Amino acid sequence: MERKDILKNPEYWTTKTQLDLYECAQKFMEKHGLDRTRLAEHLGVSKGYVTQLLNGDYDHRMSKFFELALSFGVVPKIEFIPIEKYIELDGQIKTYKEVKVNADEIDNWSALTCEKIHTSGKLSSFQHSLKVA
Repeated sequence: MERKDILKNPEYWTTKTQLDLYECAQKFMEKHGLDRTRLAEHLGVSKGYVTQLLNGDYDHRMSKFFELALSFGVVPKIEFIPIEKYIELDGQIKTYKEVKVNADEIDNWSALTCEKIHTSGKLSSFQHSLKVA
């Protein structure tokens, strides 16, 4: 399967969004010194629910997704861009260490991010693992 086919697959975007939310949860837990039990208390949910969240074992309604993101102190930014433009920008990334994208391109390149981690010149491990030569 080619990278452009992966980018056109709804499962890719669902998984990417789940991983982005997971990264937000992890950063929030680290920043505030929380374990899963204390995160569950913060969110007002069960520890089992937090386990599902952190295992990526969920498929939330949009309202719940926004509620969780805001609970982690982040605002999810959803942007709709033409798939061909996204594929074009994605194709400009050659390797994990050769990312050269400015902040404006990041806003157009990334549909959902917790923060602009790409400005550091790094892809998330998930994005890197899905990069098809």
